[in-house]
Amino acid sequence: MLRLTTLKIGACRAPAWGAGLPGAGFATFPALATLVETESACVLVDCGYGPAFFAATRDFPARLYRWLTPVRLPEGERLPRQLPRLPDRVFLTHMHADHSAGLIDLPAGIPVMASAEAIAALHAPGDLASLRAGCPARLRDAIRARDPQPVEACAQVATGLPEFPQGRDLLGDGRLIAVPLPGHGTGQMGLWLPEAARFLVADAAYGRAPLRANRLPPGPVLARLGDAHAYRRTFARLRALMLRRPDITIDPSHCPEAAR
Repeated sequence: MLRLTTLKIGACRAPAWGAGLPGAGFATFPALATLVETESACVLVDCGYGPAFFAATRDFPARLYRWLTPVRLPEGERLPRQLPRLPDRVFLTHMHADHSAGLIDLPAGIPVMASAEAIAALHAPGDLASLRAGCPARLRDAIRARDPQPVEACAQVATGLPEFPQGRDLLGDGRLIAVPLPGHGTGQMGLWLPEAARFLVADAAYGRAPLRANRLPPGPVLARLGDAHAYRRTFARLRALMLRRPDITIDPSHCPEAAR
């Protein structure tokens, strides 16, 4: 048994062009998380928004984050309201607030995993640097207090995907494989589920439509949010996978299609 449940934990508004979408107006981007249940484990992939985001962006300069990407989090979309059960572990694809803030709504004893690079960034000095990295200082400190552990401690395995050949076996049974997706944020990883033919790709693309159309976000946006060259390489590999394996469902974290 492998069951996936997609959760919409708030949403933000941002310029459509910044995500590689057509048009000059604004678009709404859902913050998606995925609950993955097997016979013996329950893993939550990302956590969306949460009250911790609003607390962390209450004062300047972090309030600029909230102004630039206005966030809505109805009470019914808060993470605890939607979980059919508590996960026994959390996997954060990266530390941007729209993926990590909801973590603080969960009990503190649940183990948290992320890439070693993403965890190391939580310990970088400077509140402004943390804000520029998409994880305001108060939220950064709250995540750090959960003592996230590096996914690199898991065994390295072959994925069977030529575009992304290696990953880390989260459960030790080859069913959930964490895959590096460099370019966005620091230490971003996705999750490949071969049994379900699903690939949770975090922000390596902002939607399936931009992948189909081969529309990348503008260079300045890519550079502000990470490594533009690495993002382009990862995006190209994802598009190649999409074309080669149409049977695989690719789930970007802010894709309206994936939220349906």
